[in-house]
Amino acid sequence: MNYSVRSVEVVRYPVLRVTFDDGFSGEYDLGDHIERGPVFAPLKDPKVFGEVAVAPDGHTFGWFLDREGHELDFCPDATRIRLETQFVERLAAQHRAKLPAAE
Repeated sequence: MNYSVRSVEVVRYPVLRVTFDDGFSGEYDLGDHIERGPVFAPLKDPKVFGEVAVAPDGHTFGWFLDREGHELDFCPDATRIRLETQFVERLAAQHRAKLPAAE
């Protein structure tokens, strides 16, 4: 797909708002990632989490963890798929809530 990220900002810990170059945006809750494994351990610190940045070309976003060049980044395409799926699931739930109960 080759989506590009325009901006990323912390909504609240551990939730980011990711905005793509076409204007689509959504909230990405990283709580499950952070709790899952040691690679995400640095993000348990809200200060580190708050240092999220977009790469200059917009082809990734994430965190520079140290001066040696270690980083933790996310793929815009996978992020976009996740956010679009969440959006469709919310719409479907709203639609189902409006349907009359089966008799």
